[in-house]
Parts: sequence; C-alpha cells; structure tokens
Amino acid sequence: MELPYRLNASIIARKNGKYLLVRKPRKTHAWQFPQGGAEKGETFRETAIREFVEEIGTDKFEITGDEQAIYRYSWYNSEGVSEEHLKKFKGQEVHIFLANFTGEDSDIQLDKEELAEYRWVTPEELKELIESPEYLKVISKIIQQEENMG
Repeated sequence: MELPYRLNASIIARKNGKYLLVRKPRKTHAWQFPQGGAEKGETFRETAIREFVEEIGTDKFEITGDEQAIYRYSWYNSEGVSEEHLKKFKGQEVHIFLANFTGEDSDIQLDKEELAEYRWVTPEELKELIESPEYLKVISKIIQQEENMG
C-alpha cells in the first residue's frame, strides 16, 4: 500500500511588495512560507490561520480569497521529519493561501522551537533562498498572478 501525503496548509503573507519567508533550523530546504499540518476536522483555511498564528505569533493578517494552489512533495530526506511521519506519509500536500500582513515587525513573535528566523523578501530574493525548483515554481506563479492583478 502506498503511503498518503500529510495534509498541510500555508500562508504567503505580503506587505509593501515583500513576502514573509521563514527559515527552519536545518541545512537543506530551510526557507519556506509558514505552514503546518491539518488537524482532524479543520478546513485548510483554518489550518493555515492556526499555523500562521502559532509560528509567527500574531493574528494581524487577512487572507485574501480562496486557496491559491496545492503543492505536493515527497520528503527529500528525513532531516527534520519525525520517525512517526516517515512511517505514515510519503510527503506533504500543502494548500496555499495569500494574505495581507496588517501588523508590524514588532508584532512578530516567532516560535523559536520551529523557526530560526524570518525575512521580508522580494520575488527576486525568493529565487535565491528557496532550494526546491518545484516549490519555487508554484510560489512564483501565485506571486506573479497577484502582482499582475495589483
């Protein structure tokens, strides 16, 4: 039997033409947008909101519209993935939402157990920090569509 993907949700938060990127405390594939696993009974929107608040430490954001994309990936290696998850899942399925960040940097209180740092980055800087070409392609498409509309 093939293992399923772990269901997950993420928020791409933007402010003043930049996007909030976070770094996991690991060597590879460390930079990403805030994300986390769905709990039983949660919608992906609810998961995205809960995880953003848990990881970033503020609720000063507003999701703009519906889910923007789904990004599936297999775990590249086991770094940062629990033994329990490796036995149950082959990777993650991330449901991605866009949001406007309405707070200030002083509102951000990172969960230091999960995240090492954050940066506000331009679309160009994303290309330098995100290691996965597949992830970058999905994210870039969302950001490009958003910038074309704005």
